[in-house]
Order: sequence, then C-alpha cells, then structure tokens
Amino acid sequence: MKKEEMTTVDFLLEAVGIVAALVYLGLQIYYGIVYGVSFTGIILNAAILILVYVGLTLLARYPERVNNLPKEICSGKIRKYTIHMVRAVKLIFVLSLLFTSICDVAGVQINKGYSLVTVALIVIVTVVYEGKIIKLLRGKK
Repeated sequence: MKKEEMTTVDFLLEAVGIVAALVYLGLQIYYGIVYGVSFTGIILNAAILILVYVGLTLLARYPERVNNLPKEICSGKIRKYTIHMVRAVKLIFVLSLLFTSICDVAGVQINKGYSLVTVALIVIVTVVYEGKIIKLLRGKK
C-alpha cells in the first residue's frame, strides 16, 4: 500500500511493528551479551526477522503477488483485504518474536505450545481474509 493510501490506523500499526522489531533486535543483543549466546546466533535471529519483515512488507506493497492476480483484478476490496492480511501476519509474527525475546530476557520459560498458538493465529487470520477475497472473486465472475 502506498503512503497516500494509508490511514492513521495503518500508520500506527506499521509503527508498532517497527518499534517491536527494533526492541526485539535490542533484546537479542542484550540476551546475547548477558547469557553468552554466540554472535552467529544473534545474527541469525536478526536475519530471520529482517528477511521475513522485508518480504511481508514487499507483499504489502505489491498485493497482487500474494494471490498471483492481475493488477486489474487485485483492486478495491480485494487489494484492501490482501494488504490487511499481510500486515496482520507481519504484526503477529513480530509481536510473537518480541514476546519470546522478553520471556528469554526475564528468564521465563514458555510452554512449547506457544509456537503452535502463533502459527494457528496466523493461519486463522489468513483463512479469514482469503475467504473474503475468494468470495469477492467469485462474485466478479
């Protein structure tokens, strides 16, 4: 989504995601220094976050790539739903990483099912938005 198409809520959610990503990176460095995690581990964690974040940001910029639709079809509500879906997935991903990093620094052990909850939440968001998109696409034919 282009800047001129973004609403105040879009800007706020994007800002929350950016701040969460920066705090996550800072906590990874702090955790690595305090608990003696290898530099390679810190770099890999940061690289994963950056690659996924950039990838999802590019998908939000070019939403027609998500469902491989022509630009003519990926417009209006379909475009809006696709962008919202990608942004929601990005925010869930970053906030889940931030939560685990906070727990690591605080010394709190997370239940192993936490990852499944995160994946389930991402799947639910994706299914809901894709359902809306499919419904709109079927109505256009």
